[in-house]
Amino acid sequence: MTDATKDHTPLAGKVALVTGGTRGIGGAISRKLAQWGCDLYLNYVERDAPAREITAELTGAGHLVELIKADVADAGEVATMFETIRDRHGHLDILVHNAASTVFGAIHETKPSHFSYIFDTNVKALLLLVQQARPLLKGRQGRLITLSNRPAVHHIERTGVFGAAKAAIEALTRSLAVELAADQIVVNCVRPGNVATAVHDLRPDFVAALESEAAASPWGRVTTPEDVADTVALLCLDEARWICGQAIVVDGGWSSWR
Repeated sequence: MTDATKDHTPLAGKVALVTGGTRGIGGAISRKLAQWGCDLYLNYVERDAPAREITAELTGAGHLVELIKADVADAGEVATMFETIRDRHGHLDILVHNAASTVFGAIHETKPSHFSYIFDTNVKALLLLVQQARPLLKGRQGRLITLSNRPAVHHIERTGVFGAAKAAIEALTRSLAVELAADQIVVNCVRPGNVATAVHDLRPDFVAALESEAAASPWGRVTTPEDVADTVALLCLDEARWICGQAIVVDGGWSSWR
């Protein structure tokens, strides 16, 4: 391995905020952006131990990381989070909206409170984040990357409302790509295939879906958090500036041959 390969930091000097950035897909994205040279703000709202662990891991490796606990569905907490970023850096180069929550269940059994909870964390949060981030991203060839999910376009049992929220995120992503172009902010969405994360502890039936997908894939495996993180990082490169307003499917081609 050459020194150039070891020091591959194409995003050196960039400042990034990853919501839900301490576990699962968000944790993988945070690690990748740090490895590629970003100064990182890691947002989370619960589970302090994993948040402290990844922060210690990345700072121990020499990366500049700050942990921010904030509910991205709360306007006041989002505003405070961005005040911290303004005070520390004065700008932002990359915003990755990965934070998500859901309540599993059939649509006809969904309580209004559950519907609001799902849409607040996924969709309302995007609105609040964009309104705060836009002045910090403006004029910097900034990147806004949202995370979707397969239920946005395919029925998956007991995820109907979550899928609707993710479909709304994809629609907002398309409109934001147009509206923010004048500010030199490039906006895209990443839609992964099934990924083995902690959610499968809550949905044991997902294990069968993972096994089925792996068996059907010519690659013989499902999507990993690192697959998603690599795609997010690639979209942050200067060379990816003309990819805009897209929902990038990251599933090893599974959706093309299923």
